[in-house]
Amino acid sequence: MEPRQLPRVLRTIWPLHWSQISIRAWKAVQRRAPKIRPDRPLEVPGIQPGPMAMPPVFGTTCDSGNELIESLAGGKLRLLNQSFAFGESNWDWRLGSVSEDRLWTVTLHYHQWLYELAKIATESPEHGPKAKELWGAAMSDWLQNCRLDSPGAKPLVWNAYAIATRLSWSIRTWQLWHDAKIELPQELLQEWQKSLYQQADHLYRNLEWDLRANHLLRDAVGLAWAANFFVGSRSRQWLAKAQQIAVQQSEEQMLPDGGHFERSPFYHLEVMDDWLTLAILFPAGRVRDQMRETWQRAAEYARWLRHPDGCVAQFNDGATINADQNLIHGEVIGVDVDLSMPRGGKHFSDSGVAVWHGEPWTLFWDVGDVGPNCQPGHAHADTLSLECSFRAQKLFVDPGCYSYDYDRRREYDRATSTHNTVCIDQTDSSEVWHIFRVGRRARPRGIQVSTDQEHFLGQAEHDGYQHLAGRPVHRRIVEVSEEGFLIVTDQVDGLGTHQVEGGWLLAPHWKIRMRENRWELTNDKQILELEIDASSRCQIDACEATYHPEYGVEIATKRLRWKFEGKLPFQIVCRVSEVSKPLLG
Repeated sequence: MEPRQLPRVLRTIWPLHWSQISIRAWKAVQRRAPKIRPDRPLEVPGIQPGPMAMPPVFGTTCDSGNELIESLAGGKLRLLNQSFAFGESNWDWRLGSVSEDRLWTVTLHYHQWLYELAKIATESPEHGPKAKELWGAAMSDWLQNCRLDSPGAKPLVWNAYAIATRLSWSIRTWQLWHDAKIELPQELLQEWQKSLYQQADHLYRNLEWDLRANHLLRDAVGLAWAANFFVGSRSRQWLAKAQQIAVQQSEEQMLPDGGHFERSPFYHLEVMDDWLTLAILFPAGRVRDQMRETWQRAAEYARWLRHPDGCVAQFNDGATINADQNLIHGEVIGVDVDLSMPRGGKHFSDSGVAVWHGEPWTLFWDVGDVGPNCQPGHAHADTLSLECSFRAQKLFVDPGCYSYDYDRRREYDRATSTHNTVCIDQTDSSEVWHIFRVGRRARPRGIQVSTDQEHFLGQAEHDGYQHLAGRPVHRRIVEVSEEGFLIVTDQVDGLGTHQVEGGWLLAPHWKIRMRENRWELTNDKQILELEIDASSRCQIDACEATYHPEYGVEIATKRLRWKFEGKLPFQIVCRVSEVSKPLLG
């Protein structure tokens, strides 16, 4: 580390829990220290007799059916919308140091695709034999080459989050084979059972108290799966630890208004699925009831955070996935969720999101912290950014999240200048760096939100630029008027000369035509006018941009952009209205 980087590192670790730092330091020492004694041998117990409670399947990251068989037989596997060489003739588990396609690699080791193969084998008379053959070959190869002591296996294959997720898919898969009464080679079954027990034991001894947040909760889910699968005293120990973590994390991670403290709607749905799983896997009692109540509170928040197409807003990391299926799953724990769209406005003051559902606008405005002090890894420098839909069509979108590699796409997805907010002096409002790091963090303040049946009005500012010369402050006022206009006023106060820029990332289906101080926006159904009124002369243009609605998906689009360079204060008003016919030149 260079000396000039030290202040940024200190700003990054200062807000953390002291225990996170000490645990991370201890793990670093353990990795480098020579082994004094070998690992104790594991005595693998039996598994629970009879069928176990089986939570619903939450989404998919891979192909299914004949497409999966054909791709693997052809030497490719598609995960997270990307295909790479992998399959029958090349079981490349990507062991060792991985700097590219890291998320794809760790998803490979979740084993959901192996579950899908087993599902085909147990359900399809036509494709079942080939699916069983592929599953057996892949699992045997994984058990042989991805052991805990295999060179290069620990970082991604045997990290706690991967183990916890893999345990869920593996135990589901085991249940599929059992229910279908399909015999597998006895030696393979024994090695698989031994590996599952070793994975659960390793997870228990390597819980992610250094990362916390959604990772620690997923660790509890993995332990709960293992506790329901195996018998014996160790299993009871795993269950007790899973319950302890679940109770602690439900109180730490779920905010009073129902939002998840990482402030990512996508990860909000992920932890909802984990709460639901725990509410099924835990035995009846107080802890199970608490999981159910936590899920129910989270479901109401998710219901409000949906665009008219059902997909959640895309603040911070994650994909803009449809939340309806997650909400429907509440039926299995006795919670029925109203899937109709809410109407009116709501300010989730703990989560820091202001929402408007009306006609013609749906609006989500980020007026909260970028994330919790203990784990802002999924944060973007997007304070005061907004997303919106017009007459059920997405209009202004978030740049999204392509992957978790240290590359230009990651920088793009997290940068202030790519979001629907204001950037000063080409500096991010929060100091996002590397893949998951955040140093200096913008803090919103002066937040006021008022709504009635036809009108939304909110204002807020943040301190993310007060470290710059002249201590500039960005203040934003957002209004949805009774006449159906969206009006966004950005005010930058401070001293001295600065470069101020902002703009709007368009959903890809919109086309634009530029005029002197306005843009005409059209799609197959609507024509909108976006008019600019600035206190000082500024440059207005449209530039090429990209949109990442899902992991591994990149779509070309346009960014409407304005730039000002001069002395502060500066104010700019963007007014969006519907017009009945194309504007004349």
